[in-house]
Amino acid sequence: MPADQHLRRLRPVGGGARLCHPQNGPFQHTRLTQDVASLNFSGNLFDLWAGPLTLAFGGEYRHEFYEVNADPYGAGVGTLSPNSQAYPADPLLNAPLGSNWAAGNYKNGGGAYDVYEASAEFNLPLFDGGGAGRANLNGAARVTHYSTSGTVWAWKIGGTWETPLDGFRLRAVTSRDVRAPNLSELFAAPTVTTLPNFANPFPPAGAVQAFQNTIGNPDLKPEIARNTEIGAALANPSWLPGLSLSFDYYSIKLDGVVSTLSADQIVRFCFEGNQAFCGGFVLNSPVQGGNFINVQPFNLASWKTSGFDIEASYRWSRPLGLPGSFTVRALGTHIREFLVDAGIAGVDRVDQAGANNGATPDWKWLATQSYENDAFSFNIQERWFSDGVYGHQYVVCSSGCPASTGNHPTIDRNFMKGAFYVDVGGSYNVTSAIKAYFKVDNLFDHDPEPAPQTNTGLDVNPALYDTLGRTYRAGIRLSF
Repeated sequence: MPADQHLRRLRPVGGGARLCHPQNGPFQHTRLTQDVASLNFSGNLFDLWAGPLTLAFGGEYRHEFYEVNADPYGAGVGTLSPNSQAYPADPLLNAPLGSNWAAGNYKNGGGAYDVYEASAEFNLPLFDGGGAGRANLNGAARVTHYSTSGTVWAWKIGGTWETPLDGFRLRAVTSRDVRAPNLSELFAAPTVTTLPNFANPFPPAGAVQAFQNTIGNPDLKPEIARNTEIGAALANPSWLPGLSLSFDYYSIKLDGVVSTLSADQIVRFCFEGNQAFCGGFVLNSPVQGGNFINVQPFNLASWKTSGFDIEASYRWSRPLGLPGSFTVRALGTHIREFLVDAGIAGVDRVDQAGANNGATPDWKWLATQSYENDAFSFNIQERWFSDGVYGHQYVVCSSGCPASTGNHPTIDRNFMKGAFYVDVGGSYNVTSAIKAYFKVDNLFDHDPEPAPQTNTGLDVNPALYDTLGRTYRAGIRLSF
């Protein structure tokens, strides 16, 4: 990053400090490598009463490597970040620890792990014809060994039944799923953020300046989930070709979720008596710049969610005798519950379903209508999600409020409007090799709902709300 007027380093002179333009600004270089070797086999073993028994199996080895190095003024002088002509030694700076920049104090870091895994999957036809329709059973298992966290199993078993009813199918699956922590979660190089006015609740209470050190955790374990889905679908029945309907119920339980508490939560939980968090920060250091709060991921949380998905579509060829086709489609999701347990003594479980400052509204719909022929296409898209709250943990009051706590802070308003967006687009085939297109997102320029405490710096929630406003796109595609 080149030096400019926004990047300065602090050099103490006498009893104070002066700002000096450096020759070069802060930087961080990242190197990622992945080495993979795998061997897989698949085929039909033998024929059974309803069809062939199919089997696939194999194994894989992976080596994942990650390394970052930064400038010595930010990272501290060391083997990966030595002083150089661009960053000469300066006795007035903190050489061992770095963090001499006003912003951009990137650190060194790295790590690697090895993965060994073997897997097998089968498909067993149960019956085919005879007035009962057609059904099959399939299952799979995978064993994986991580050099960082040991051995873990994953599996699934499910099946489908194409019933004798025209186009009607039933399906179900249950599984044990695994997500291992990634290189960044395990070995992330420290990121230092200055908190200029951190609210220190300990005596003498008041605002202090502290460094927030965000770091990785090499002791993380894989997340383990249990997932069950049951559904039904109607596809292209002979009495109405082009129609497709489906309904699926899901239930998911996830344990050992890799999650991170905020600096404020860490200090607050310690202040309220949870000693497990009291060793990760210092807020009353007698040394200037000695205040810090360490923030890192842990296998703390667990959550449970359930709900259902709905999908419907219809494709109409030559509508009203016109050339081409007209398609309508809608997809909806309803989240019945999203129970999050932080996994910390004294921290209450919270239902995040309907909390619109996250990504879990009660209802969410997407609908499209499109017409296309050999000359052009035109489509309209609608996006909608329901009204919600900031969070179900809040106590809503305007007077006579109870004491605000980490579990149940007080708030005078706990409501967030949903949103409805309309997008339009289309294309025109100038020639067989040239296509012109356009797209307008958020046609009616709907503003996002304010969302405090989303930790995005925007006070809105970009995971749900459109933060750009009306957006235009136009272009030409060429085919060769």
